[in-house]
Amino acid sequence: MINPDKPASRLPGAGLLLLLFFLLVLGSSIGAVPLPFSGLMRYLLSGGTEGLTEGQEIILLQIRIPRVLMAALAGAGLSVSGLVFQAIFRNPMAEPYLLGVASGASLGASVYLLIGLPSLFLTSLGLTGAAFLGSLLSVLLILSLSSRGGNNISSLLLAGVAFSSIAQAGVSIMMMLNRQKVERIVFWTLGSFSSAHINKVFVLLTILIPSILFIVFRYRELDLLSLGHEEAHSLGINPERISRQLLLVSCLITSVIVANCGIIGFAGLLVPHLMRLISGPGHKRLVFLSITGGAVLMILSDLLARTLIAPSEIPVGILTALTGGPFFLYLLRRNTVKEL
Repeated sequence: MINPDKPASRLPGAGLLLLLFFLLVLGSSIGAVPLPFSGLMRYLLSGGTEGLTEGQEIILLQIRIPRVLMAALAGAGLSVSGLVFQAIFRNPMAEPYLLGVASGASLGASVYLLIGLPSLFLTSLGLTGAAFLGSLLSVLLILSLSSRGGNNISSLLLAGVAFSSIAQAGVSIMMMLNRQKVERIVFWTLGSFSSAHINKVFVLLTILIPSILFIVFRYRELDLLSLGHEEAHSLGINPERISRQLLLVSCLITSVIVANCGIIGFAGLLVPHLMRLISGPGHKRLVFLSITGGAVLMILSDLLARTLIAPSEIPVGILTALTGGPFFLYLLRRNTVKEL
C-alpha cells in the first residue's frame, strides 16, 4: 500500500501557495504598460479603493488579471490531467500532450473553425465541445491501437506520437483549405495567453473548477489505480469504471484548455513528476501540489514568454516544449535503462 503523506510535506504546499500569490501579483504588474508593484498591492489590500489610477485599473481588470488567471487555470488543469494519466497508466511519461489527446482536441477545434459553426453556437463553448470530441476520439483510437501492442507504455506512446502526427497533418490541411483563418488555426499549434479575455476565463472557471474538484475527491481511487488494476479490484473498487470516468474528465479539462489557450505541451509531464519527488506517491497531497505547481509553472512561463524578447512575445507552448522535451528524454532514457 502507499504510505500516508508525512506532516512535513505540508510545508512545500504552503510555500507554493505563497509563490503563486506573488506570481499572480507580479504577472499583473508586468507588461507593455508596467503597473507599480507596491501600488498594485495597495489596490488589492484596500479592495480596489487606492493604489492605482483609473487608467491603470482598467489595464489591470481588463487585460492583466484575465491573462494571469487564464495561465493559472491552464497550468492547474494540465498538471492534474497529467497526474491522472500517470496514475491510470502507471508511468511518469504519460500525459495528454504525449498521448495525442491535445492534438486531437486541436484538430477538433480547427475543424470547428473551418466549418464556421461559431455562427450557430457560442464560440467558446462550441470550440470546447469540438475540442472535447476530438480529444475523446483520440483517446479511443490510441487505446485501441496500443492494445494491439500489449497495452504497455511503449505501445501507448508510439500510438500517441503517430496520432499526433496525423492530427497535425489534419490541422495543416485545415489551414490550406481556409487561408484566411490560418492565423487563428496556427494559434492551436503554439499555445498562448495573448488573447485572454474575461469571457474565456469564465468558460475555464465554469468547466475546470468542477472537473478538478472531481479529481481532487478521487485521490483514494488514484492511489489504488497506481497499484495496478488487479490490486485495485481486490481492494474494493471497479478500476475500469473509475479509469473511464477519470479519463473522460481529464479529456474535458484538456479540451477546454486547448480550445481557449491552444496546445501547451509537457506541463502535465513535468509538474506531477516534480511534485511526486517532494510529497511522495500519495495522491491526497500530490493532487493539491500538482494543481498549485502547475499554476505556478504556467504563470512563470507566461511571464518569460512576454518579457524575454519584449516587445515581441514568444508563444508559451514553445517555452514549455523547450523545458519539457529534454525532461521527457531523461525519463525515457531512465525507463529504458530500467527495462534492460
